[in-house]
This record gives sequence, C-alpha cells and structure tokens, in this order.
Amino acid sequence: MALEPSVVTVTGPDRATLLTDLTLRFGHIELVSEREIVLPGGGRGHELTVRHRPFTSELGGFAPPPAPVPVVPQAVAPAVAIVPEPSAPEPVASAPEATAPALAPVPDLAAAQAQAERLLSAAREQAQQALDQGRNDAEQLRLDAREEAARIAATAEQDKARAVAAARAEADEAIAAAQAEAQRARAEAAAGEEARIQQAVAARVRELDQDADGRRTGSEHEARRIIQAAQEEAVRIKQAGEKELADGRAEARIITREAREQADALLREARAQADLASVESRALSEAVRDAQHRLRELGSQITTQLQAAQKDLNDRTSLHSVQARLRAGGTEGSAAEIAEHLSRILREGGTREEG
Repeated sequence: MALEPSVVTVTGPDRATLLTDLTLRFGHIELVSEREIVLPGGGRGHELTVRHRPFTSELGGFAPPPAPVPVVPQAVAPAVAIVPEPSAPEPVASAPEATAPALAPVPDLAAAQAQAERLLSAAREQAQQALDQGRNDAEQLRLDAREEAARIAATAEQDKARAVAAARAEADEAIAAAQAEAQRARAEAAAGEEARIQQAVAARVRELDQDADGRRTGSEHEARRIIQAAQEEAVRIKQAGEKELADGRAEARIITREAREQADALLREARAQADLASVESRALSEAVRDAQHRLRELGSQITTQLQAAQKDLNDRTSLHSVQARLRAGGTEGSAAEIAEHLSRILREGGTREEG
C-alpha cells in the first residue's frame, strides 16, 4: 500500500503506548489501519498505521480535535519502535523491537511485593519520561507553530493571529490530552501491574496451599502407613511372643514332667536303697548281735576250758600227782624223771588245746 507523506506505520507490543507516543509526537492523528503481528523476538504485538495533521492544518481556521481512541490496558513496554516517514511510496517494514518483559513467577509474598514495587517504580519512571517527552514535544510544537505563524505573518497579519491562536489552543489541548493520556496510561499501567501482581500472588498462594495440602495429605498417608505397619509388626511380635510363650510353657511342662518322673524314679530307687540298707542294717545288727553272743559264748567256753585246763594242769603238774602216778607204776623215779614226765604232760596239754 502506497503511503502518503503524512502517514506513519509503527509497531510495538503495546497499542496504548504506541497511540500515546504518536499523539505526543505528531499532535492530531487518525488511525488508518491496525493489525496484530508477531514481533522479531517471538512475542505478540501491534502494527498501527496513522495519518497525522499539523497543528495549523488550514489558514482560515482549525478543525476540532478528534475523539480519543479507546485504549486497551496493556503492559508498559520499555521502548517503541517508530518507522520514519518514507520519502517514496514503498512498503515500510516493521522495525525490530524488544518484547515486553514477562512477569516472573512469584516465589513468595515478600518477593511478589518487592517485584510489584519495582514494576510500579518502573511504570512511574516510564510515565514520567512520557510526560516529560510530551512536554518537550509540546514546547517544540509551540515553537514550530510560532515559526509557522511568523512565516504566515509576512502575507497576512490576521491569518497570523488566527494561526497563532489556533496553534496555542491546539498546543494547550495537545498538552492537556498528553497529560491526560499519560495520567490514564500511568493509572492503567499501575492498575494492570497491581492486578497482575495480585493474580500472581493469589496463584502463588494457591500453589503453596495446594503444595501444603499435598504434602499434608502425603504426610498423613505416610503416617497411616507407618502406624499400620507398626500395628502389623506389633501383632506379629505379639503372636510370635505368644507362640514362644506357649512353646516355652509346653517345653516347661515337658521338662517338669520329665523332672518329676526322674525325681519319682530317684525317690523310688532311694526308698528301695533305704529299705535295702535298713534291711541290711537290721541283718548286720542281728549278725553283730549274734556274733557278739557267739563271741561271749566262745569266751565263756574258752574261759571254762582254760580254767579246766589250768586245773588239770595244776593237778597233773603237782608234785603229789606225779608221785602218785609214779607209784602206780611200781617204781619211784628220780627228780630228773619227774621233770621229764612233767614236760611231756605240758606238751601233750598244749597240743590238745591247739586241737
């Protein structure tokens, strides 16, 4: 599409910022076309084609300012790329520009508030810069209008006065519109940033709540699982303890029964041994008594025999007895014969006693 000298095409990520900058730069503008494009950085943007008119468009008067273009709240862009007026009717390519900074995820409420403060400060600075630029452009426009009025004064003083008045009125209106537009842009930017910050904070809070709920639910599940495992382990330990206790009791009963049986057997054997020892003791006592009795009887018999032997010996060894026996033999022996006969008697008596 061939462009007129007063037609300008600009591109940028924010439509309101583009309109504000064009209004401050050229004064009255008329939107010719508008379309959404993809910026070189990959972000979405707008391409605006406008027709601008100078502040003194006619010598005989001035046209009323056009109605303000409705502004859609958008994020404040750091810079706007403006395509200069073409010298020939050629298609104008969109200038590359930086994409709007994306809102980083808010890690927590303090960081979100700090980021909100930074964004608000940046928006205020940009709005102030836009206001200063509007004032400078308005001053420049006033100077241009005065120069134009001076040039027109060479031909017609009346036209000059009207042109100067119109220029001043349009400049005042442009300044007022620029200030109002800058104020609206600043308010919209602050409101948009505040809304985005609140949305980001709310989203982050929801994420944290969901994360906390998930962790709490996981902790509850884990606690239930641990408690259930502990209860099952306690039941297993209790069952194992009861089984071991039952086995111990059974083994103790078996050992007790065996011990009782062994004790009963030992007791019976001890009783039998005691009875046998008692019987043997009685038998031994009787044997001892019998032996003592026999010993006493033998002692009495021996004593009697000894007494008899002693008496017989005394009788035989007495001198009268020997002489009597010798007389009975018819001869009277000598003393040597008597001694020999006595010794023979003693030997015979000892042999009889031994027998």
